[in-house]
Amino acid sequence: EDARVGNTDPAMHRLYSVSKSITSLLVGIAIDDGNIASTEVPFLDLFGYADYANWDARKRDITLKHVLAMQAGLEWNESNPPYTSPENQLNRFIERETDYAKAFLDLPLAADPGTQFAYNTVATVALGQAIENSVPMAIIDYGLDSLFLPLGITEIEVLTTPTGLPNGGSGFYLKTRDTLKFGQLLIDGGSWNGQRIVSEAWLDESLEPRTLIGWGNPQDWDWQLEGYGYQWWLGYYEVGGQEYEAWVAWGFGGQWIIAIPELELSIAINANGYYGSDEALNQGHALVRQYILPASTS
Repeated sequence: EDARVGNTDPAMHRLYSVSKSITSLLVGIAIDDGNIASTEVPFLDLFGYADYANWDARKRDITLKHVLAMQAGLEWNESNPPYTSPENQLNRFIERETDYAKAFLDLPLAADPGTQFAYNTVATVALGQAIENSVPMAIIDYGLDSLFLPLGITEIEVLTTPTGLPNGGSGFYLKTRDTLKFGQLLIDGGSWNGQRIVSEAWLDESLEPRTLIGWGNPQDWDWQLEGYGYQWWLGYYEVGGQEYEAWVAWGFGGQWIIAIPELELSIAINANGYYGSDEALNQGHALVRQYILPASTS
C-alpha cells in the first residue's frame, strides 16, 4: 500500500481517511455490545504484547478515548512533509513496518496523553486491532454483521496491512452512494430504517469536540472547521447569516461525508484531487455552501 496512490473509480472509490470515521462507529458498536468496557479503558489493556519499545510509564495512561481523539501523545507528524513526499512519516512507516499496531505503540512518547492533538492514520489502524482483539470474530466479519450489511452495503473492498488486518485508517473502498448512508446514520441518531445500529449516546460522545481546531486561512474555505471529535471533523457552513452545524468525514484527495443535522441532509463527495491545493479541496464545500444549502433552505 502507498499513501500517495490515488483512485478515480466512481464505482468503488478509495475513501482514505473517511475510513477513520467508519472505524470510530465500529468502536462505538463494540462498546454498545459490551465487548469493550468504555472509552476510559487503558489502551494497552486491549493488546497482548509482552513489552514495548521506547517504554515510558505514561504509556499506561493512554486510554481508548485518547486514541480516538488523536491525543495519544506518541511522537508523530503526518502532515509535514505532505503525503506526496516519500519522506512523509506515514509513507516511511508503511515501507518498514509489519505489525502496525505494535509499531504505533512502540513510538516514543512526546507529550502526556490527552494533552496534544497529532493526526495519526496508524492510530486508527491500531483501533481496528483493538476491536479485533476484543470481539468474538475477525473485525471484517464484525463490521459486516454489525454495520455494513444492516446498512444494505453489500460491496466493500479493504486494503490490509502485512499482518492481514483491515486498514481502518485509510483503506476502505465503497460506492459513493453507500458512503452517503453513514451521514444519514448520524442524522438519524444511530438507527437505519428503524433498526438500531449504534447508540445515540455513542454519537453524542464521538461528535463532541475533543480538540478545538480552525483553519489558518478561514476566508479561503466555504466550510468552517471548529474541532475534532472521535475521528470526525466538526464545523459549520454559513448561509444567509445562519450557521448550519456539519459533521464531516474527510479523506485525502477530497473524499467527504457531510452530515448537516438541522436540515437532515447527508452529502457524499469522492474526488481525485490527490495533489490539489486548498482551493481545489474546497471545491466540494463551495458546492455545498453556494448551491446545495441555498436550495435546501429556500
